Amino acid sequence: MRAALRTPTPLKLWLGLFALWALFLSGLAGFPGVLQAARLNGLLQAKHKQLSELQSEISRMQGEAAQLEKNRIVQLREIRRVLGYAAPGEVIFDFSAGDAF
Repeated sequence: MRAALRTPTPLKLWLGLFALWALFLSGLAGFPGVLQAARLNGLLQAKHKQLSELQSEISRMQGEAAQLEKNRIVQLREIRRVLGYAAPGEVIFDFSAGDAF
């Protein structure tokens, strides 16, 4: 009778449903999906690594700050290093490339 209005088979329905589900999971249709989750997970790992590096740098700087606050010799050495001065009796060797002769 009506050949144009055939009902879809259950296999075609399941394949269509699976294709729609895969499209949503992939994130290609603008929906958050597996690809976006993978990108975000990679970004999270990079930020955790950066955080641990910064925390170790902070702890190193806090140790230096504690030494500078407590030890006068360390303070003088740091002042000389920053300003480029030598202590009395201190010998400095300059190995930088300059005009030789």
